[in-house]
Amino acid sequence: MGGGYHGKSTLLKALERGVYPHIPNDGREYVVTCRDAVKIRAEDGRRVEQVDISPFISDLPYGRSTTAFSTDDASGSTSQSANIIEALEIGASTLLLDEDTSATNFMVRDARMQALVHKDHEPITPFIDRIRELYGELGVSTVLVMGGCGDYFDAADTVIMMKSYLPHEVTAESKDIAREQPSDRVSETRAPLSKITARAPLSESFDPSRGRRDVKIDVKALDLIVFGRDAIDLRGVEQIVDPSQTHSVGHAIHLAASSLMDGRSSLRNVVEQLEGLLDRDGLDILNPFHRPGRHPGNYARPRKYEIAAAINRLRTVRMKQIRR
Repeated sequence: MGGGYHGKSTLLKALERGVYPHIPNDGREYVVTCRDAVKIRAEDGRRVEQVDISPFISDLPYGRSTTAFSTDDASGSTSQSANIIEALEIGASTLLLDEDTSATNFMVRDARMQALVHKDHEPITPFIDRIRELYGELGVSTVLVMGGCGDYFDAADTVIMMKSYLPHEVTAESKDIAREQPSDRVSETRAPLSKITARAPLSESFDPSRGRRDVKIDVKALDLIVFGRDAIDLRGVEQIVDPSQTHSVGHAIHLAASSLMDGRSSLRNVVEQLEGLLDRDGLDILNPFHRPGRHPGNYARPRKYEIAAAINRLRTVRMKQIRR
């Protein structure tokens, strides 16, 4: 876990980019990140479709389901819960979080807030109470940049303090502080962390047509795809680093919807099949004209996580849960 000041967010930004091959002198010479690391943040207003967020949100007003949660306008806490579950659904092995882009009430409730608002009236199981479970039950690690809450010292394996943009390991000191100054907060988990519920995307909910064009996919910016008549907002998908990747994501969605989605295959299976096609045929497979040997143009390889994230943010997308 990361903490401290003077460069803490810079450290996480380097880790986000570290999933891609290094370029000489790009500033990441000493940063190595596993390929399956996914940045998680709160994302108010995003579309969520049939995601089981119950490990973090037990209930919602008006009896809305959290085991098959859908909304066109997620809050900070529900969006961050969905972002975590969606990343785990695709196979993320590491979660990257920054307190500056997280929902405060999702991350922790301290002892004083617990005393004021009883758990019976609080639907959120804070991330602090799941972080060890994520590793113990699912083998998923977390790198957390935190400068304002020492309650995470109890859960941390490693604490690194950034001082004047240089890292210093302070794990022993943080553990001493945790013993000398106990937080007095209690765990708020109501049930053990369950298996992640898979979802199958439905191909009929993808329509890339516009006007007279059967397929019209435009990239308007690094974080914006127009898929047919629908905009896909990728501002919360921070590991897309080049518009060429965004271009590939748009056409990868169309390829997946037109040839890999059968209403039974999970989203993870769909994007992994897509990765297999890209491994075998290269970026030419994304050529919308399907002309063998023709260079596909301005394309760069995205990861399956960014493709899945874009699918999840398409506002027309429909999913069905796969219960086993």
